[in-house]
Amino acid sequence: MHEPTPEEAKAALRAVHEGKEQVIKSAVGSRWMWIAGGLVIFLYSTANDLFPAAQPWLGWPVVVVCLLLALGLRTRVGGALFGQRVAVSSRSLSLSLKWRLLRIAPVFAIAIVVLLLVGLLHLSHAGIYYGALAGLYFVFLGPRFRLWLLRRQDRTA
Repeated sequence: MHEPTPEEAKAALRAVHEGKEQVIKSAVGSRWMWIAGGLVIFLYSTANDLFPAAQPWLGWPVVVVCLLLALGLRTRVGGALFGQRVAVSSRSLSLSLKWRLLRIAPVFAIAIVVLLLVGLLHLSHAGIYYGALAGLYFVFLGPRFRLWLLRRQDRTA
């Protein structure tokens, strides 16, 4: 049996690490999906705030879009259409309470910031502010936060 040299072992470990990193990066999805998601969050929050009479039926189009995206991203054809080559199985993610709370922490932080701003500055239309901040978070920080979580969970697993 052939014993690998230290250089061969180092190259093999580097290849494994690069492969893991490639899977993690491709699991984040395409940039336009994050932009579209942020725009949907902002438009939905704005419509809820400006047109309160439409609230009973306004959630249905968002639910339909989310279901189509979820189903589309869980199939090979849908993933290829949406530009996502890899779907991270929720079974591979940690189920501990710490990681679950960490995934939803930014949403709660944004809500608290908006509530404080609206309360302290006596602003109206809190839904628009929440939608703008949540949409901006989703577009700019969402992919980075997901990458960080996936890398962090990979290290602790």
